[in-house]
Amino acid sequence: MFHEEFDDHMEMARALLGGYESVSDLWEANDHVNAALCVRPNELAAWILKSQILSSLEDDPAALAAAEMAVRRSPKSSEAHYVRAAVLADMQRYGDALRGIERAFRHMGRDDEWLLEDLYYEKAAILDALDRADEAMATFEAGLKRCPGSALLRAGLEPLRRERMRRNFKIIDGGRC
Repeated sequence: MFHEEFDDHMEMARALLGGYESVSDLWEANDHVNAALCVRPNELAAWILKSQILSSLEDDPAALAAAEMAVRRSPKSSEAHYVRAAVLADMQRYGDALRGIERAFRHMGRDDEWLLEDLYYEKAAILDALDRADEAMATFEAGLKRCPGSALLRAGLEPLRRERMRRNFKIIDGGRC
């Protein structure tokens, strides 16, 4: 019975988050994930979902608190570290976010391959925000080696390539006769 109740609340919360049309949908999703957490308070997926909902509500401190709960419940979860790092990046705490992404990479397991593309993208975006464009480009390129079909990584890399080319152009004095 409790298993079904938990699953029902999680399914509703995910559906509301995935297709929300108004803030009230997000608040309803939050109510559902809270109900799920009442049934299973140590469930990693529920804390991650709560963090994502709160991020969508632009409540970064609360989203970070939920992400911290996820990391506490599963300190070796690559996904938990990724979600925490994404919230830290939203808060412009880029140094902490970068360390979180590195932890997520360290804890990658065989079942976490689905997360690779997002990890590379987030790491490159953080490096770019830190004005470390060359490292960001290298991260996008490394990600494309691991995820060669990634449109997301290609889209992130292209503006950095254009900027690099623009910086390399030299201004030539106009021709004078």
